[in-house]
Amino acid sequence: MAASLVKWNDPGVEPHIQDENAKINELHEIMTCVQMHNLAHHRHGFRATHVKSQAIVKGRLTVKRDLPAHLAQGLFSNDGATYPVAIRYANEPSFLTDDRAPGPRGCGLKVFNVAGPGPFMDPTGAKTRTQDFTFNNAPILELKDLATTVEIMGIRERNFSHPEKIEAEVRARPDKDLQLAPKGLPNHHFLSYTMYSQSAYRFGENIVKYALFPAIQSQRDLGDSASITEHSDREQHSIWLSDHFREHDAVYEFRVQLCRDLSKQSVEDASMEWDEKQYPFETVATITFPRGQDVGSHQRRAFWDDRMALNVWHGLEAHQPLGSVNRLRKSLYAVSVAKRVEMNSTPIEPVSNMDQIP
Repeated sequence: MAASLVKWNDPGVEPHIQDENAKINELHEIMTCVQMHNLAHHRHGFRATHVKSQAIVKGRLTVKRDLPAHLAQGLFSNDGATYPVAIRYANEPSFLTDDRAPGPRGCGLKVFNVAGPGPFMDPTGAKTRTQDFTFNNAPILELKDLATTVEIMGIRERNFSHPEKIEAEVRARPDKDLQLAPKGLPNHHFLSYTMYSQSAYRFGENIVKYALFPAIQSQRDLGDSASITEHSDREQHSIWLSDHFREHDAVYEFRVQLCRDLSKQSVEDASMEWDEKQYPFETVATITFPRGQDVGSHQRRAFWDDRMALNVWHGLEAHQPLGSVNRLRKSLYAVSVAKRVEMNSTPIEPVSNMDQIP
């Protein structure tokens, strides 16, 4: 099996991008302007994207026992190990959206007590012994590469207060169908979604995309029984998540989809879906979020929103992000965090223990 897997350092994985640093610096300026728009509207500093927190939930990740060699990689090589985790569910846009508006939903997962194997990519992960993952509820990313990200975020920033102008500019683009696709995502209960990494990552010597698959039938069924309509509350997602975790658990299977053919599984073009039938996801761990939590408490939300930061570059080298959409995140996330600290006069804490979260 290993012979058919694409290596993470294959020359075809990450092609050279013309003027990459200049484009990333331009994006820094755009996203800082987005943060300033939100400050003007709300008198508070937010992240550059995924602004609206819906719930913060604590749980545990348990690595599946006796994984074959191609799946026992990075933190998943620790047979049967259990790690504390915390997850933040959020709407994806750069502004505080009404939950009745359809669009991408995301989550950020922080894994604690990570002891390797292998070195960490950066001093933050090494200090806190944590591994960060991010997910959205679509398998592909319309911001497919660095150039597209700069263009689309530029449109969103200069029309920040005029969503109708954003749509008009996007509709004039040759890739309008791709860019408008997120508006067609189902607006269901968060816990019913399969959550995808969208972009690719190193997995030991190989390459994967990650996903969280709901593991309980009643959780999957929430997609049918809990759909948002025009009559729903504007804060419906937070209400549903808070109600659910008072009485019920949530369980996911953490799965990986291995890259075997770059012509059909592009790393650089994040809008290319990796066919799940041809390249199936395989389970490497289970994540359980137990009931009895106040997942929407003011203290927990304020702590995560103002004092915590996630970055997919904080973690083990075995899980290094790949492709230009991930390389731009390395510095962009740091710039976004620094601006948030400046606007709120609230330092980010090096959270190394789940119990630090209220």
